[in-house]
Amino acid sequence: MRFDIRCLHLDNSEHVDQHARERLTSALSHFQSRIERVDVLLDDLHGVKHGTERCCTVRVTVTGANDVLVQHVDPDIYHAIDDAARRVKRTVRRRINRRRDIAHHRSVNARHAA
Repeated sequence: MRFDIRCLHLDNSEHVDQHARERLTSALSHFQSRIERVDVLLDDLHGVKHGTERCCTVRVTVTGANDVLVQHVDPDIYHAIDDAARRVKRTVRRRINRRRDIAHHRSVNARHAA
């Protein structure tokens, strides 16, 4: 599982980067063999204006399925990362289970047709 984490307009970007890496690694560890890549963009939506919206966008490339894209906005970048990690875990699980269910359904139908 390869990570690419980019921080834009954020203070303490090294600490934020490490937090994102730990949370997402933990959230996706169960699916590690099915995940090719995780791209993360952490951004302060207002940049130098110091607004109150921090955004965590996560794109997960899953082998044999469409990419999963999750975005979460929160005043605290750490909460945005935590919530995005929870959502991406749920979404990846559903995507993998859906692919497995479709494959199972097709094999059962093929056996009955023969």
